[in-house]
Amino acid sequence: MPENQNPTSPEAFAEAVDRLESLTRTFAEEIDQAVDEAMLGKPVPTCPGWRLGDLIDHLAGIHRWAAASLGVEHAPAETPRPPDADLVRWYRASAEHLVEALRAAGPGAPAWTLWGDRVAAFWVRRQVHETAIHTFDLLTALRLGDEWDLDEDLALDGIREVLFGFYPRQVRLGRTRGLPGVVRFEVTHDGGGPATVLVSPVAEPDNPEAETPLGTVTGPAAEIYLGLWGRRPLPGATEELAAMIRAAKLIP
Repeated sequence: MPENQNPTSPEAFAEAVDRLESLTRTFAEEIDQAVDEAMLGKPVPTCPGWRLGDLIDHLAGIHRWAAASLGVEHAPAETPRPPDADLVRWYRASAEHLVEALRAAGPGAPAWTLWGDRVAAFWVRRQVHETAIHTFDLLTALRLGDEWDLDEDLALDGIREVLFGFYPRQVRLGRTRGLPGVVRFEVTHDGGGPATVLVSPVAEPDNPEAETPLGTVTGPAAEIYLGLWGRRPLPGATEELAAMIRAAKLIP
């Protein structure tokens, strides 16, 4: 998949929605089996300050927000969980609502988006990654982090989403000045062969030092993916480079 491409063909879109449905069902099954009223207050180590209840509520709300972004021109308001709604059932209902809304819309339906083409295909890609990373958070909180797994193609696409979607948006919104140069990402593959090479965008095109090489991050796609989201150390990066990437706030 090219650097920042959404699944716009009917086939790719249908496959992405199926993948999203599978990921949300996995998340729902995990909370169904493991989470009771007492567990909702358990800390989430990868999201400082959050409890399990906050994580579940957040992901349900983001699913609702993404669904509400379909067919509108401006960012929709958030949909809070009703005070009397059971949290686990609310998550299931929110995920099902999102999947149904995406299937009904189709890839080319108009939508408000965070960047790029304003079509529904954006949201299936974004919600796949939102669910994948928060499933890691959930499993880590339940001390099951080693059970988390992500297909290489999906992890590679997630790296691209951070570098060519979130990072430029962070710079555009003035949330960061960005990196003082460029970082080379060498994504190694399970089956061997040449690494997939990605280079971070230039944050300040008018700065003559904007293309200065800062260093290289090297490792499997899933490990770089988790590293960019601040869930694990960035593989193959020096401490100085890792600190520079964290300080640049590539993600919100």
